[in-house]
Amino acid sequence: MAVSSDHSTNPPVRTADVKRGYQRPSSFTDLLPWVEYIQESRAFLLEDGVSVGALFELEPVGTEARTEGFMIHLRDAIQTALTEAIPEIDDAPWVLQVYVQDEPSLTRFQREVMAYAQPGARDTTFTRHFQQTFAEHLARISRPGGLFEDAAVTGTRWRGQIRCVRAVLYRRLRLRGKTQPALEVETALNDVATKWTAALASAGIRAKRGTGEDLYSWLLPWFNPKPEVADGDPDKLLEVAPYPGDENLPFGYDFAERLTLAMPRSDNASATWWFDGLPHMLVSVQGLRRAPEIGHITGEHSSGDHVFALFDRLPEHTVMVMTLTLRPQDLIRNHIHQVRRSAVGDSAEVMLTREDADAVEREMAQGNKLYPLSIAFYLRGNDLQELRGNVNRLNALLLPNGLQPITQEADLLALDAYIRNLPMAYDPHLNKLSRRSRLVFSRHTANLLPLYGRSRGTGHPGLVFFNRGAEPLVFDPLHREDRKKNAHMLILGPTGAGKSALLVYLLQQMAAVYRPRIFIIEAGGSFSLLGQHFEANGLSLNQVTLNPNADVSLPPFADALRLLEKERR
Repeated sequence: MAVSSDHSTNPPVRTADVKRGYQRPSSFTDLLPWVEYIQESRAFLLEDGVSVGALFELEPVGTEARTEGFMIHLRDAIQTALTEAIPEIDDAPWVLQVYVQDEPSLTRFQREVMAYAQPGARDTTFTRHFQQTFAEHLARISRPGGLFEDAAVTGTRWRGQIRCVRAVLYRRLRLRGKTQPALEVETALNDVATKWTAALASAGIRAKRGTGEDLYSWLLPWFNPKPEVADGDPDKLLEVAPYPGDENLPFGYDFAERLTLAMPRSDNASATWWFDGLPHMLVSVQGLRRAPEIGHITGEHSSGDHVFALFDRLPEHTVMVMTLTLRPQDLIRNHIHQVRRSAVGDSAEVMLTREDADAVEREMAQGNKLYPLSIAFYLRGNDLQELRGNVNRLNALLLPNGLQPITQEADLLALDAYIRNLPMAYDPHLNKLSRRSRLVFSRHTANLLPLYGRSRGTGHPGLVFFNRGAEPLVFDPLHREDRKKNAHMLILGPTGAGKSALLVYLLQQMAAVYRPRIFIIEAGGSFSLLGQHFEANGLSLNQVTLNPNADVSLPPFADALRLLEKERR
């Protein structure tokens, strides 16, 4: 039998070829800082194995129709929380990052409304019907593009959403052969976090400490905006890939690796990161063109016939991040002294430099500290053309409002800056090369922080309304914490304004939450259909119509004689 020798023409497989088959592209998750959530100390362990950070969810103060004195007092309280609550350390300075974004999904709010129904009404036919109808309503108002154009008040698209403000507080320890015990590092973080949240509370700002699940729920839709495993619906993503928990985790568990379900990629030519086929970009702010006003970004301001916040007009899915480094003021003063000493000569420019240095020293002496601050905006689009349009729209809004953005052509570090502005990823020791931060007075920083917002009620969703920013505004007049023993409500409006329609809406919510006994006395038949609706969905109804032809008698004092007889006995 002949043996074929054709294999002699094929070269043998080299070891280098085999090794090449095992190679993979650089990992995106290797660039992310989160390794583990420590449940006992409520801290996040970073990639160096020593540094830890904390996450907070903040609720801004409602500032609609507030006086100038109130706004100044609020700004001063926020400035105090920045300058007095967080210590200034030279070797490993504390870093505070604040994020603000509009989350269009009202799914979590819908679950809160469903859970608020009282036990006596929770499983009734009418409550289930109302909650289903209300869920469909929330889905309609939060659809992409918004529900309608609010030409009367804000001049923007009205879309149901929740403006979320989050903050992270951390510091990166420098390893020099000696590491601090983990307990000391975590204790130091919690001490500073407690002081900072207490200072915010004195300003009327509620801060809730975030958990590993909170960070996971925030960043998973960020890095998976159109997940195939959830049919492209980010609202279903947390149902498909829920948080794995904090206990009984497998060996080698990495928090960051759980945040990407598909492979991200970067494109240096367009300076974009791609997640699920959607381009993302970071636009950095070079500096301030003028002093910011109180509530510069998220506070309401009047312009012509409209009342709106600057953030209302930014493109959808925009995320703003402010990174503040709490450096010791003696180092800043030395820098100012050096600038002043360098201003030698009699030219006009030199004289202005000395005057500016003197003015800065006076401000610092009055408690208006200087801290390095960087501002950036995360943007995304369905394609590069839409992303480019969003970038142009952002730049057109920032420039007239006193913020100088770095254009795409001039930003040579856009891809790297996208990573460095993620939560807890910024390292102030490495900023000496990129120099993205600028020295900003703490008073101006307090003006810029997104802690000025719109009222969102008491947090008890007995009655649900929406503020001018399309955020749910909730309160419950039957809740003991929401009422002041006032049993009256007055609704005024011209004919056709919707007074009866509003009452129908309120009565349905009360019936769905409490299932109370309701007495309606009206003239005109505005609530007859509501009564039929109640009866058709499982509620009992007793409807009496009074007119000259009706054989109905309502003796209001029928029981008066009985009371009189009881007294005589």
